[in-house]
Amino acid sequence: MSITYFISKRHLISHHKIGYISFISIISIIGLSVGVAALILTISILNGFEREIETKLIGFDSHIRLRLFFNETVDSTSHIEERLYEYPGVRHVVPYIHIQAMIRHGKEADGVVVEGISEEDIGKTLQLSNIVTEGDIEFNLKDGSDGIVIGKKLADYLNVDLSSNVYLFAFRGLPGATGYSRVGKFKITGIYDSGMSDYDDIFVYTSLSAAQDLFELGDRFSGFQIMLDDAFQADNIAVNINEDLGYPYHALSWTDLHSTLFEWLNVQRIPILLIFGLIAVVAVFNIVSTLMMIVIEKTRDIGVLKTMGVNRAQTVSIFLLDGLIIGVAGTLLGFIISTALAWIQNRFGLISIPRDVYFMNQLPILLQWQNYLIIGIGAILFSMTATIYPALKAVKLTAAEATRYE
Repeated sequence: MSITYFISKRHLISHHKIGYISFISIISIIGLSVGVAALILTISILNGFEREIETKLIGFDSHIRLRLFFNETVDSTSHIEERLYEYPGVRHVVPYIHIQAMIRHGKEADGVVVEGISEEDIGKTLQLSNIVTEGDIEFNLKDGSDGIVIGKKLADYLNVDLSSNVYLFAFRGLPGATGYSRVGKFKITGIYDSGMSDYDDIFVYTSLSAAQDLFELGDRFSGFQIMLDDAFQADNIAVNINEDLGYPYHALSWTDLHSTLFEWLNVQRIPILLIFGLIAVVAVFNIVSTLMMIVIEKTRDIGVLKTMGVNRAQTVSIFLLDGLIIGVAGTLLGFIISTALAWIQNRFGLISIPRDVYFMNQLPILLQWQNYLIIGIGAILFSMTATIYPALKAVKLTAAEATRYE
């Protein structure tokens, strides 16, 4: 055991004339551990929100949507579909319709977005069947009527359930003498609940042919839904498609289509981390005060050590080791606290949040080893940095000054 390590350990855990210095050392370790745990949990919660939203959006929507500017429709005789399959990673390309309409049942009415896609193709690009909580996806009914799948929030607003009939109004032109509307009757065959109430309230799904008939599109449609082997390659492939096809085609990835949600997360990330990071800063100041107390109490001891031949470098090393011991102990304790709290929350869901606001009903926590590594190294480095001022004060003490009044 080296003399610097021996003295550092004695500084932190041995009995002192100022009896509460060991207690302050423990408080410094606990303070640092709270700061480390707070930072890990904060960034893990933000990552958890992002993962949950990504998972829901990837399951709720296709990876890329290719459509035309100004809401123009695509001719079914075009050969765009064959060209899209040439891009690496493209698994499915499905024609779809995406047009606004009004839905009505009894006296209740609301604006919706009609998504028209064939019953055979809907499972290729949308995981709608995974979130259907009542009924099933059935668009072509045996009695010849058209089926429709709507969201739970919209169903509650319209006061409808399975087998209820609703009416879709497709408006053409401006209201008045120059405009007109077409009305289609649909039977509710399924009710879905994605957990994202803002989307459940808007999107309704029916067959491609029924939507084409309602909006008088003939064989035309809004564009293509594209499914990839890797959803996180959507941005790159969308850029390539836009460069190759050009105007009037416009490809949007799922992150582009829902960019508002991700911007909301990014806006909150920096201030939240800043606020909780102040806890760790307070812990660093606690370390400085602890080591300054040690310098004050150990003034005579420092002088004795210098008369025994301990040089400036060894004196600095003693205090650096003090900071290292506090940093490592506080960091490890912070890791244990954050991991334990995250496991409890993920296992039992003790902290609940409003689903209508956050798209989920409990606080999500996603622990990642990278966060442990970055925050852990940062905490230890800051702890050692906090020792610089106390170490300089100790180094400036001469043997004569330190032992003058002893």
